[in-house]
Amino acid sequence: MRRLCLLLLVLTAGCQSEAHRLLIIDLTLADPLTLEATAAPWHAVGYRVDYRRFYPHLTRQDLTRYRTLVLLGGREPGGRSDALTIGDLAILTEWIHRDGVVVLGYTDGDLDRWVMNQWLAAQGAGIEIGTAEGGHQTIDATPLPHSALDNAGFAPFPAGRNRSLEVRDRSQTLARGSTSALVAASRVGVGGGDGLIVVASRSLLAATDAASGTRVFLVALARWTRRPAEWAGIGAAARAAPLRLGDAPQRVTDHPPPLAPPAGAAVTVLPEPADPKRGPDETVAVPGWVTRQGMRVLWSRFTLTALDSLLRFVDVAALNALATPIPEAALTDTITTRTLWKLTGERLQATSIRWFPGVALAAIASEGADEVDRHGERTPIPCGLDSLYWRGGLRPIYRALIRLGGIKPEVIAGVALDLDSAMTHFRGSGFCDADYRAGLAALGLDPAELERLGALPAAVRYDTLLERGWLSRYFQGLEDAVAERALALRGELRRLRPDLRFAFHASDAPADWFSLGVLRGFSSPDAPIFLWVRQEARPTLLRHYRTRGIFALSAVGLEPERATFGPAEWSRMRYAAFTEHAGFWLDGPATDSLGRVIRRFAK
Repeated sequence: MRRLCLLLLVLTAGCQSEAHRLLIIDLTLADPLTLEATAAPWHAVGYRVDYRRFYPHLTRQDLTRYRTLVLLGGREPGGRSDALTIGDLAILTEWIHRDGVVVLGYTDGDLDRWVMNQWLAAQGAGIEIGTAEGGHQTIDATPLPHSALDNAGFAPFPAGRNRSLEVRDRSQTLARGSTSALVAASRVGVGGGDGLIVVASRSLLAATDAASGTRVFLVALARWTRRPAEWAGIGAAARAAPLRLGDAPQRVTDHPPPLAPPAGAAVTVLPEPADPKRGPDETVAVPGWVTRQGMRVLWSRFTLTALDSLLRFVDVAALNALATPIPEAALTDTITTRTLWKLTGERLQATSIRWFPGVALAAIASEGADEVDRHGERTPIPCGLDSLYWRGGLRPIYRALIRLGGIKPEVIAGVALDLDSAMTHFRGSGFCDADYRAGLAALGLDPAELERLGALPAAVRYDTLLERGWLSRYFQGLEDAVAERALALRGELRRLRPDLRFAFHASDAPADWFSLGVLRGFSSPDAPIFLWVRQEARPTLLRHYRTRGIFALSAVGLEPERATFGPAEWSRMRYAAFTEHAGFWLDGPATDSLGRVIRRFAK
């Protein structure tokens, strides 16, 4: 009898463990630091959130380990990522038939969104993700007060970028926009049990920090998925239909689900534990001007004719730094450009502004090879580890920026690199020959195995590394190789200008292997980089960066065109800019009226 009781206790504990486990699968292979906002509400209601980054496909083992799945779609065919396979769809179907919960987070990628719609139709879910032209729209959502989802609030909340959802039954709507559903659910009853399908945009699922109302809704949604008794009011799925994939925007891979993920495809528990230090700048040296006022940066395209108006705006807005991306042609040493920079230097020298001339990473040309994506196709950026890219592209551009036709050194406080656009291509790439050699070298394989892998054509390199569980070490090897080269370039530039600072601008938190390597190589505790990121960057971002050897001071992006500077938002934004971050930056029209608003905001 005692043995029977022990057995029942073990079985009960196993069931409870499964019910408390949630798996995130992200077909973009996003870095864990970018998924913390997505994981936060699920963690808050008691889920253990596992993220398996480097094997973004479902296995039969997942059916027994997890009850809830959050599946985030990819970018194919418009961008490069992994994509849903027929094997994934088979596991999804079995998942809901085992009383599991599937949360589909659709994205801009047409392929996975189309496949999700076909799978939903095959389950009779009564939900369709909108396909109308015009794409995603940034709108607010409103919880339905009498829906099956209770305690989700009443007021509209920021919901990120969404498409409309078509639902068969009104009871399936959990939150709606102005004209249609934005979050919907379907109950799947099989054999007396209940599975659940929830559909929302990936952007909405990650909007935890957008406003308190958004977080309230997402926490309520996460809690609701753990309470099957409250699903009864949701419209049930109708009769299932055959799954039809013949007209897909891109071929859907016929990949049978494995029993378990490869040995090297470990999971990361989210949210990742962060360094408990009180502030993001305690272990780095902060320049005096940042300590006194914080970074107050205007990011604006450079033209000599507009320079006076930019400087006037900087003065009206009480800013202390100006960053100007410069066309590559203007960096060529000619009589015309020397005159241009002489006039620019004289004008800037008469001010106290700190100037960061910059360049877009995507605009730096190379005589070497192009980068190659996971399909083996060339991309419109240079191969990240090609020596010609560094020797003939990045190095001369940086040297030109710090000299600029003989401008006095004290005029140029640092140089800026715009990571946007290039990040989009690098995060889906990394398989050109130079990258591939560096990545394979990091795997620690014997010479015979290296020779076999080295002979593989570019089109099968990603899939081979994926199925063997080597992608994690491969991409870490690429990041390490980039960091080594960036460190060498930084050392050369600081020998020419010991006080030179390096700044980086990005709309999204840099998280691809190339950008992370560059940030790590250019940063140090005694001279941290300046990182100008968007408003939604989480305060924990810098702490996670620091654990990876990236030392940075961040400025948060303000968006005046979206009413960021309404009086009700001022205290929240001041706290974000000057407590959670080391200042703010902004772009857009430099008008006197906006300058006066910024000046009041920064007081």
